[in-house]
Amino acid sequence: MKLVLCVCLIAAGLLPLTVGAEPRPDPYDSGADDFVETRQALRDRDWTRALAHLETVSRQSPEVIDRSEYHNLMGYTLRHLGPDRLDKAISHYQEALRIDPTHIQAREYLGQAYLSMNRIDLAQEQLNRIEATCLSQTCEPWQSLNQAILAHQGRR
Repeated sequence: MKLVLCVCLIAAGLLPLTVGAEPRPDPYDSGADDFVETRQALRDRDWTRALAHLETVSRQSPEVIDRSEYHNLMGYTLRHLGPDRLDKAISHYQEALRIDPTHIQAREYLGQAYLSMNRIDLAQEQLNRIEATCLSQTCEPWQSLNQAILAHQGRR
């Protein structure tokens, strides 16, 4: 039934042809080059270096603060720097989603932040939004957040 509905919506021009695909095949969008060093620091789990690089990039190229990926990476970095920065991390994820509501990686990480606050209800809301964006439960951000929610529920 979903397939028939999608075909009809595509034919009517109400839905893009990429309906079943993840909305962000390249999660770093056109600003990827600005964040190469940041992503390397994150892979190295060097949160302080990642934060320093993001701050440098935003000073040198202030336009990056208008990009969803900047806020997603800033939120991710702050979240990993400790619980005292969780509120600021959440603000950055929310800004990333204000700029680009289809940024499913920011939704996944926002859900993870909510789990850190024991707000399973808010994490579940993000999971539902990811599923609506992906149109399935097969995209990696949905699976990752779902697994984290299930693990969190098992700890209670």
